[in-house]
Amino acid sequence: MKDRKAFEKKERALLDFARSYLSKGFPNPDREGCPPDDAIRSLAFNPRESGPEVTEHLATCSPCFRRYSELLAELKAQQQATESPSRISMWSKAHPVLVGTTLVCALLVAISVGFLLRGIRQPNPPPIETKRKPGPTEPLNPTVAYTLFSLDLSRLSFPVRGSESAPNGTKQRVLVPNSPLILTLTLPFASPEGRYEVKLAAGGQTFWSKSAQAQLQKGKTLIQVEADLTKIQAGNYNLEVRSLTGIRLIQPVSIQPPLPNRGERKP
Repeated sequence: MKDRKAFEKKERALLDFARSYLSKGFPNPDREGCPPDDAIRSLAFNPRESGPEVTEHLATCSPCFRRYSELLAELKAQQQATESPSRISMWSKAHPVLVGTTLVCALLVAISVGFLLRGIRQPNPPPIETKRKPGPTEPLNPTVAYTLFSLDLSRLSFPVRGSESAPNGTKQRVLVPNSPLILTLTLPFASPEGRYEVKLAAGGQTFWSKSAQAQLQKGKTLIQVEADLTKIQAGNYNLEVRSLTGIRLIQPVSIQPPLPNRGERKP
């Protein structure tokens, strides 16, 4: 019993909200597109003979919905006058949930149709601006600028294959700027083409590495790879070049901040 009363209370609150919303939520002071009063009356008194366009219009026009509500109240008064009061009361008490649920469903359907039609009739929203002007502190061109930088490793000699000892060769430390570089490495004479691993290491720790393809160009075996060293701290490192076949080259380098008017540098 308590559950039924609580349900009926919530149902009445929902009905009141739905009626209030449909009565005020869709103002149409100019009565644009409104059907004649006879069509609304036909929907209230003979719903089976009314067209669906009238029902759809009620869900988007508060004045017509209020008129429809008035006609429903008029119809209810007529039915109560012609039918036995005891019969009406007994049917309502026997089917209170059915009566309320039917009305709630009808009103919710009307609200849903109203939202759908409002969305269809509204003009398309303006496209979202995908291109915006950069702020005063933003760069006009945020693209990273890479600088050409060459290292000639042709004077380094290969270690014995399978040996982990460092190769013989120049011990001169080469200055390399900590900036974005397009690094071109010239390998020793007769170095095979193929895949090489290039890395920057110190104290057994790797700070940067990349895989690159060595190609033969004009009699020289060259590796060209992009190396963004902007996050590498200044200091001494070893630039190591290793192939899958066991070739291993080590060139000592010193990473330093870039100097003005820097250009290509060779050891």
